[in-house]
Amino acid sequence: MGCYGNELLVENLPSLLPKLCVQVRAITPIDKPFTKLLIRAKMNDEIIAEINVLPNGPITPNSSVIDAPIRSELSVMIVLSPLAIAESGKLRIEAETDDEILRGGVLLFREILPSNHSS
Repeated sequence: MGCYGNELLVENLPSLLPKLCVQVRAITPIDKPFTKLLIRAKMNDEIIAEINVLPNGPITPNSSVIDAPIRSELSVMIVLSPLAIAESGKLRIEAETDDEILRGGVLLFREILPSNHSS
């Protein structure tokens, strides 16, 4: 198994990873705090994990060492354990906010193909 850029290559499919951790950062202007933030992990088009980051409404920002902050950031770690990979596909993280769905990058899963070169 190896991760190369946005691809995770596995020896065989289907495959079962013991654990995959994904860090998600959501950034918003300081004057427009999130009041709703649902983070989803989707394997192809199937939701495999969902976290309501703000179940009790917006978070009051802590005092900052920055005199005039311009943005607010929330960081969440999603642990997918175990992660079953049935076939080649993609893992995408999306965040549903008050008025839009933000889509993150994609991690592609695929099987390592046998080399066509003979030794």
